[in-house]
Amino acid sequence: MPNDRILVVDDEETIREIVSSMLGGAQFQSRQAASGAEALSILDSGEEFDLVLSDLMMAEMDGIALLERSKERFPDLPVVMVTAVHDLSIALQALRNGAYDYLLKPFERDQLLATVRRALEHRRLKRENDAYRTNLEALVTARTQQWKTALAELKESYDITLAAFGDTLELKDAETLGHTRRVTAYAIAIAHKMGVSKEEVDVIARGAFLHDIGKLAIPDEILKKPGKLTAAETAIMREHAYSGYKILSKIRFLAEPAEIVHAHQEFFDGSGYPRG
Repeated sequence: MPNDRILVVDDEETIREIVSSMLGGAQFQSRQAASGAEALSILDSGEEFDLVLSDLMMAEMDGIALLERSKERFPDLPVVMVTAVHDLSIALQALRNGAYDYLLKPFERDQLLATVRRALEHRRLKRENDAYRTNLEALVTARTQQWKTALAELKESYDITLAAFGDTLELKDAETLGHTRRVTAYAIAIAHKMGVSKEEVDVIARGAFLHDIGKLAIPDEILKKPGKLTAAETAIMREHAYSGYKILSKIRFLAEPAEIVHAHQEFFDGSGYPRG
């Protein structure tokens, strides 16, 4: 686009002037350098350019050396090499080393401007792509943080739900909560000793903490009876394992702990309940 800045590098002043005149006629700004060393010095000064147009064969630091140095320090700055036909193999080597394109001497004004515009457009698209990628990475980072925050909030809501279950059970039977906490502590300690994964420990802890939640469905006169239960009352009391399972299995994040609740009164010899 007009006003793009181009550094013209050639050890022949006449050629530099002709090229600069062509560029100026198309509204490009240009600055001249008589050698690769002078061009590198100008670039190192901090002056910004959108393109380097450099002769390939120069006495003091040729175009290949300038290309290598400029790519090391300014990797996003496109370089177009200008060369004679008999140096074409060197120009192709320059392309492999990072040059954007090359121009063969002698060239017409239209050839020069077309090559310059292609190089500048390529740079513009690359910058837009880099900006898009940077914005995309920032967006992904932000979304990831939002996901982590949401996950933490969800976990907190799980803990609140569990605490609410515990509070409800404590209101039903004050002795149960102390028992529940001891069972949970023992279950976690045994799981750690067995080398169980953190995810499995979380499931075991929830199952242990809620293993007696089914007692919410047991009538108070049976749950709090000070004496021995009758056979009929025992049968009702034994329903708490299945009742707890039914309560928890409806809650998605407690589906696995619900299985623990269902089986916490089972025995390896088949004498437990509710499934024997």
